[in-house]
Amino acid sequence: MKCNFQSKVTIEEAVAAVRPARCYHCARTARDLTSAGEMLEICGEEHGSDIEAGTMQTFAIALCPAFHRETHRGVAGQHNPCQFKARNERETMIRS
Repeated sequence: MKCNFQSKVTIEEAVAAVRPARCYHCARTARDLTSAGEMLEICGEEHGSDIEAGTMQTFAIALCPAFHRETHRGVAGQHNPCQFKARNERETMIRS
């Protein structure tokens, strides 16, 4: 699956993200995923943003493949390689 955040994360950030050995959102363990032929995937989570500067603070997280796919799902169910844009689409649609 294409994930834009993966190209921006450093090795150190990726290692720190997988260190807990579980999905950041559903807590599925790396051991459970491995036994199912899957592994944790790196993605990003927004920590805060500066609206005036147009920047956001992000950090790397480890996700199970199912949750990673879900975070990248746009409004019409299509894949968006930027999970932040996908979430914004979903949230904008909910408010409409």
